[in-house]
Amino acid sequence: MKKLIALVLLLAATTCLFAAKEKKPPKVEKTMPFKKGLNLSNWIELYRNENPNVLSDFFGKQDFEDIKSLGVEIIRLPVHFEEASSGAPDYIVEDWIWEKIDNAVEWCTELEMYLIIDFHNDCAGESKTRPDIDKVLLKIWPQIAERYKDSGKYVLYEIYNEPHMKSGNIAADVSKWNKIQGNVLKKIREIDKTHTVIVGAEGWNSVVELLKLPDYKDDNLIYNFHDYEPFLFTTQGAEYDTRLVRLKHIPFPYSKEKMPPLPQNPTKEEIEMYEYYPHASKEETIVKPLDEAVKFANKRNVALMCNEYGVSMDYADPNERTNWYRLMTKWMDERNIIHISWNYRESFGIFNNSSLYPNEARFPEDLNIEILKAMGFNEPQEKNRPHISWFENARKTSDYTIYKNGFAKNVYTKSESTLGCRINKKDSADGERYIYIPRANSYGNVYCLFGEECDFSSLVSSGKSLEFEIRSNQKNLNCKVYFQDSEIKDGGKNGLPWKFASQINDSIVPPDGKWHKVRIPLSKFAEYGAYSQIEQKWYNPEGLFTWKRVDTLVFDTLENGLQADLSIRNIVIR
Repeated sequence: MKKLIALVLLLAATTCLFAAKEKKPPKVEKTMPFKKGLNLSNWIELYRNENPNVLSDFFGKQDFEDIKSLGVEIIRLPVHFEEASSGAPDYIVEDWIWEKIDNAVEWCTELEMYLIIDFHNDCAGESKTRPDIDKVLLKIWPQIAERYKDSGKYVLYEIYNEPHMKSGNIAADVSKWNKIQGNVLKKIREIDKTHTVIVGAEGWNSVVELLKLPDYKDDNLIYNFHDYEPFLFTTQGAEYDTRLVRLKHIPFPYSKEKMPPLPQNPTKEEIEMYEYYPHASKEETIVKPLDEAVKFANKRNVALMCNEYGVSMDYADPNERTNWYRLMTKWMDERNIIHISWNYRESFGIFNNSSLYPNEARFPEDLNIEILKAMGFNEPQEKNRPHISWFENARKTSDYTIYKNGFAKNVYTKSESTLGCRINKKDSADGERYIYIPRANSYGNVYCLFGEECDFSSLVSSGKSLEFEIRSNQKNLNCKVYFQDSEIKDGGKNGLPWKFASQINDSIVPPDGKWHKVRIPLSKFAEYGAYSQIEQKWYNPEGLFTWKRVDTLVFDTLENGLQADLSIRNIVIR
């Protein structure tokens, strides 16, 4: 009898064990015609005008076709509407923003790929959502809804990315944001009753605060959250977060043997994150909030989305990074949670390097195939595609145009220390596009990036000149335009980015607000020096510049910066 009882108990225990193992996670009951996608960041983003990567036309129709070929079903398009508007009190969105979004809507509609128009914002670690953000949202969202109310089924709206008021009272912030979001939703629905609207919670779209969202009484919503757990792994070494910047090479999942030591003199925050990591990286810790969000979404009869998740490639082990994507994607797929990875390019991207520029992270040859497969995307069918650089095309056509109504194909740009800089601003007099710098701090500049080493020596020897049109209202203007050769990582002075420059002052460009044509023979440029970013040191000219490996043209406002505007257009070598 005792043996029989023992056998029964053993069978019961085994049954319970298998039942526990086979227990399936809850599923979101309301689904959408899309499940997986990517963020297309740093195209229409401004970050308070201090880092306007938006200046370049990074993405065109071919990029959307490439993304579609991977099996992407939905794209999230972050847009810094507030920074690209007229400001208080009306916040009129600038025309060039509409042009870019219009293109994205047209391309996605043609490709039958869904598009989220995301009202994005500065969400770095030290940032803070302005307490009167409702004044901005209630002015801009009617403009968006009015423009796209008849755009068809492939467009979705996201009210606001990662609200984080940080007043010191999270309960008050949650309550305040929930009310603001409801008022904005009501304003959208006065204009557009058709398109799906994505709502999210305070605390940087926290999945925990998601459970506190009110019932907005709208049957066409998606509840959204962001998930970068465990945070110590996914964003390790992040320069924008003082808690993480010194914590690098963190393994996933947790392994005591693989954990790096704490940095010297660790802060309280570093110690807390380090000691919590064994628990934070456990599967049950990561999926429990997902299960709670699923149950909550089902009570509200809404779809559930995670439209940001990812791991930076900067310090994470590549295999562990791939494993994280595989697991997170699996866990969300099991629960019918729509997932949209952050992002397409850069350190959280799907390429093998973190470059933002298409001529440095090329499709398809530079794609990270293992990451694609981990996220459930397709391996590209097209293995090789000819990439014709700007310089190669210029030599074939004898047309060395760098900027004319926008940058030439495969010339990209970035800006540093310029305030409110715009590329492709339209001239009201003749309709031509131009580069516009309203003001600039010391050494504010605009880079024209060629994406490769270009041998300009034959252009110099044949007497070619750099030509451009420029206008300004700046008195006592003092700027430089210079060519820069490529930096070779050889540790010696020959590897520095040496510059050949020419002066631009008010004798060339009087402060009259009129266009003036400037022509500078390449042979008249003079060596300017070089700056080492690693050493934070300036080197005076040493005769080391070479025309054989030029990779950049720069307009630099020098030490005094700009107190009035400067505009440039029609840049060409001929």
